[in-house]
Amino acid sequence: MEASTEESLFEQDLGDQFKIDASTRGLQKVNLRCGADSMRIELKTEEDFTGVMYTRGSFYKQSEPCFVKPKRAGKSLEMKFNLDQCQTINNDEVYSNIVVVQHDPDLVTPGDAAFAVECDFRKPRGVTVTSQFQARDRPVLEKVNATPSYN
Repeated sequence: MEASTEESLFEQDLGDQFKIDASTRGLQKVNLRCGADSMRIELKTEEDFTGVMYTRGSFYKQSEPCFVKPKRAGKSLEMKFNLDQCQTINNDEVYSNIVVVQHDPDLVTPGDAAFAVECDFRKPRGVTVTSQFQARDRPVLEKVNATPSYN
């Protein structure tokens, strides 16, 4: 009998041993601001950040506004995009997306994280603003109802 030309010396399935889990370690704050027609995500880190932040599905294109990387290492990074960009989903005036924070600009590593972001415009958000000013004869109290821009 002739020996096989390809011999397997060692084989093991590492699928159960190798895991990449999301973590918020190193992240100080992730803040979402909903504007009338945009989302703005602000990332603050405990140490200088040299990775990337992008919306799901935007990694390979690597183009703004759906993919941002710091111009130089720093502790904050901001991404802003319109609600009709970056594969944002509109479901009955609820706009949602997934933002990925990747600490290495090229590789997914342990400690990277993904956040679901959502701007809900179904309910009006009225704010009552009260101002008081002095007229010639008497003080005047005026109430104004306003709907703020979350931008």
